[in-house]
Amino acid sequence: MKSKKISACIFPETVPGDAILFPLVQVFTPVVYCRAVEEDEMPEILQSPLAGDLEEARLCAIHVPSALGEQRERFLALIKDLKHRGDDYAAQLKSLSLSGIGRGGRAKQESKNSIIENLLQSKGVQEEVREEQEMLLWQARLLLKLGEIFDAEQLSLKRDLEKISELEDGLFSELRKDQDQPFSLTQNISSAGGRTDGLQGLRLKAWTRLYCLGDDRPAMPPNCFVTTNQDAVDLLVEEYEKTDARTGRCFLKLLLPSGDGEPLPPDGLQALQGHELFGRLQLLLADPMAGQHEQADVFADDTGAWAELLETIYPAAKYGRCRLHLYALPEVRPCTLFMEAFGRDEDQQQLKPQKEVGDTVIGWLEIRT
Repeated sequence: MKSKKISACIFPETVPGDAILFPLVQVFTPVVYCRAVEEDEMPEILQSPLAGDLEEARLCAIHVPSALGEQRERFLALIKDLKHRGDDYAAQLKSLSLSGIGRGGRAKQESKNSIIENLLQSKGVQEEVREEQEMLLWQARLLLKLGEIFDAEQLSLKRDLEKISELEDGLFSELRKDQDQPFSLTQNISSAGGRTDGLQGLRLKAWTRLYCLGDDRPAMPPNCFVTTNQDAVDLLVEEYEKTDARTGRCFLKLLLPSGDGEPLPPDGLQALQGHELFGRLQLLLADPMAGQHEQADVFADDTGAWAELLETIYPAAKYGRCRLHLYALPEVRPCTLFMEAFGRDEDQQQLKPQKEVGDTVIGWLEIRT
């Protein structure tokens, strides 16, 4: 009997890299990720040949929660402005509030002074978008796109520093031999330049609003939501457990190949998914609330049957390893939980009734470095 397809949605990344896609595609079909706008071009440096191949094979799918339609060109003009302003946005986003439009007092005044607000006003968006929910969606799209621009700049900087470091290794190798303490010119530059945007909370908020307040749902509702951000998972579990007598349960710690920059081997997925062990894994994922602890242990063991199967198809020395921690959160709808954890109380009134099932599964993909 053909097994049921089990889908996963990545959050809050809108341009997931190979380190996320490679392991998840081993288990989930399709792997879904959201884009801020339809037919959108992502920064070239972030583009992944693997993602293109997976989309062509229908193993990976793009979801646009709220298509802009006729407003698409206006949004793209805003993105062009974002790129031209450069670092001004990184500084402004640190104080950007994604609070609702139209509220009085200090929050409203701060919102007017934000760079996102100014952009919307300069393009005439504010005058046309009267409903608060629509404005929240515009803000969320812009913030997610700004995150992509920031990621592209950071990756470009990282690659430039790696090239400089290679030159440095050759130029100063002899000098280092004469030093009691080895030094590196690029080490300090790396630590200063490889800054984190510090905006994960805002990205989570923007992604949540776009996904949950948008009109469209994925063609195949995700069975679980996966992130590489452990803090995000902890916050979701914590929010879930605020209700009396509810406890989040990690029901699976799944060992997976990380890829390590390697392409998918020919017939690799077919070999893995055709094995009897994979059928057992699918049964666990199809009914995560059942609490099959003994069945789950084999998939967590670094030396067990599942690990041996992975080794025959994806040798650890070449493809590396990572681990997917999956949590079962019964009797709560995904968007209800996400909005409560990341969307602020003021936005609960904006949450439309969902047709989702009453259980949520979230996952933390632990990428080993």
